[in-house]
Amino acid sequence: MTSAQNSTPLVVLDDLSTVDINDVVDQAERRLGRRLLREDAHHSRSNGTAGFRTDADTWVRLGWRRSTHVDVPSWTGTEEAAAVIRGVPRPAWIAAATWSDPGRGVVWKAEETSLAPASAVSATAEVVVDPRLPESWWSDLKAGLAALGEHTTDRRALEQTHLTRRVHEVYGTGVDTRVPDDAWACAHGDLGYANLTGPELVLLDWESWGMAPVGWDAACLWSASLGVPDVADRVVEEFAEPLFSKSGLLCRLLLCANIARATRRAGRDLPLTGVMAATADTLLTELADMP
Repeated sequence: MTSAQNSTPLVVLDDLSTVDINDVVDQAERRLGRRLLREDAHHSRSNGTAGFRTDADTWVRLGWRRSTHVDVPSWTGTEEAAAVIRGVPRPAWIAAATWSDPGRGVVWKAEETSLAPASAVSATAEVVVDPRLPESWWSDLKAGLAALGEHTTDRRALEQTHLTRRVHEVYGTGVDTRVPDDAWACAHGDLGYANLTGPELVLLDWESWGMAPVGWDAACLWSASLGVPDVADRVVEEFAEPLFSKSGLLCRLLLCANIARATRRAGRDLPLTGVMAATADTLLTELADMP
């Protein structure tokens, strides 16, 4: 989890207000029968969650949804993954408790899982230095993603409509964005270095998993590696087959489009603006040459 330590449990709600949740932690402890170690709380500003080691050497993640937006796939992603995903290194799901908080207008969920054997590779999705991951890590990641891709589900990690809309918005409607019917596979959906542990590999945070174009996970990891070219090259080497398929090219083009769009909105160049623009030119040429 992307984290900063604080002895007072906090979460950031969607209005960006920071909320003291000592009372929520009290509730989670009563419902799960665990003591949460508040002095070592981890807080994520990116998704407004808080995580705690427990007195049983397990992990409890506190999340929330607005009361009117509880029925979303991400709300049940972790427990659904636990029920059906096999052959992928991930924390074991133990229990969950959900309760309403009318005063804040939210519903809380406390999910208990086994403790990962290692820390996240990075505090953010991206790496800024080479984490020097062992060969076993790369082979385990390839094997884990291959096993994940064999699963099927009604969940969606990436929709064709979103891919088409974003690519056409940035690069024009002349780009053929159709992902072949046989080029969809089950994906983690949020594969960045904050969701990967090392040197022993475990895939964390399963809220976003579902069907996606083949190469989506590899493309996300490639994008998250671009700050360290040697690591980005390693991702391309390890996942060349999906990344250079039509679906993989489209996944990378979507990520380029996201940066181009964010650059326009910011009114200034971002760290990846140049490399993504150059990559997009190459991808568009490669896609145009495909049958």
